[in-house]
Order: sequence, then structure tokens, then C-alpha cells
Amino acid sequence: MKIVSMFMIAALTLLVPVFASADIALTVSAQVTPGTSMGQHTVLECTGYNYVDTGNPWTQCLNKGAIGSLDFGALTQDLKDTAGNIVSGAGCWYAEKFFIVYLFPNAWGGATYTLSQNPAALPSPVDNAMVFTPVYADQDQFCWGTPQTCQAQGVMNAYEHTQNDATINKSQLARNGGLIFKGQRARIVRAQYGIPPIPATGDTRPAGWTAIPLETAQGTYTAGVTITMVSS
Repeated sequence: MKIVSMFMIAALTLLVPVFASADIALTVSAQVTPGTSMGQHTVLECTGYNYVDTGNPWTQCLNKGAIGSLDFGALTQDLKDTAGNIVSGAGCWYAEKFFIVYLFPNAWGGATYTLSQNPAALPSPVDNAMVFTPVYADQDQFCWGTPQTCQAQGVMNAYEHTQNDATINKSQLARNGGLIFKGQRARIVRAQYGIPPIPATGDTRPAGWTAIPLETAQGTYTAGVTITMVSS
């Protein structure tokens, strides 16, 4: 009798871990749906003669917020040094100020998007003089939280380089429109607009660019510029 009891106890002891280690199959499901969105843009108004390309635009320029117009104001024919002193004549009309439109496209779930500036129906002679330049800057920062934490967005990935290397940091005529950026994740991108003077030695202008001649009739020249985001 003791032998049987001991056997049964041993048997029960063996059965306990069998139940404890038995497999239980659970199906776990999680889904990320693809999508894109365009955050609110911000316009910075910058002065050309003292702007430093390698500097921080947010500390050099005037933050105009999410405005819907780029007002170049009265054009000038005076070239100035970095202190604002007139050094010579430009030989044409041009804008001392330029604008940076900060764009904040977002994407998730592997969705891709294309940011483009639509062709602008600018009046003559501004149509051949106004340029826009797509800019991607590694040092542009995403910020969050309180107290605020910021982190640079870093370099473009291989996909982004393939899509954007032909246009990033290359000026184009605003009247023609064109690609600003193509991506598949949240990025910070700049669309810069200006009416520059005749290029100095070593400087360039996009194909088809011509300066606004000094004999241009007095008046206000206006037209619309549209930036479009398309998910693909």
C-alpha cells in the first residue's frame, strides 16, 4: 500500500509540470495603416545681404507664422554689404528679402509622398526672375515635450537620396514649378523663394532666368504659388 501511494504521489508530481509547461497558442495582431499628412507650415522672412547659409534660419530671420502670402515689398537696385551699406548698383530690380517656407510632411505605414510646387502664373517680367529652391538640411530639428527636447533629423536615407538628389538645393524658376521633396517618413523640408539680382562671379541662376530690367513700369505684380502634397 505504501508503494502504491508513493507511486501515485510520484505520478502526481510528474503531472504538475506537464500542465504547467503545456503550450497555449495566442494570436497577436497589430496593424499600422499607411497614411500621410501635412503639418502647418511656417514662413520665415530673411534679409539676403546679411544671411549666412550655414547659420540657423530661425535666429536670422523673422518668423511670420503660417501666413499665406510672400510680400517682397519694394524692389531695390542697390547692392549692399553685410552691414547694409550700399556698395554698388545692381543693374536691375531685385528683392533684398527672401522667404523660407518650412514644410512638415509626415508619413507612416510605408506610405510615400511627393511635395511639389505647382507652376506659377507670374506676370512679366517677374516670371523669369523669381526662383524657388528646395532645401533639405540635416540640422533642422524636431522638438517635443516640456521641457522641450530637440533632435536633428539627420541625413536623408538611401531611398530619399535616390528620389531627391537631382533637385535638392538646386534653384528653379518658380513659374515652372517642380519637385520639392519625395519621402516616406516624417521630414522637415524648406521651399525658399527669392527674386535675386544679376549673379556675381561664380554664382549661378537657373536656366531661363533673366533679371527684372530697370525700365520696368511702376506697379504691383502679384500671382499665386501653390505647394501640393500627394500621397502615392
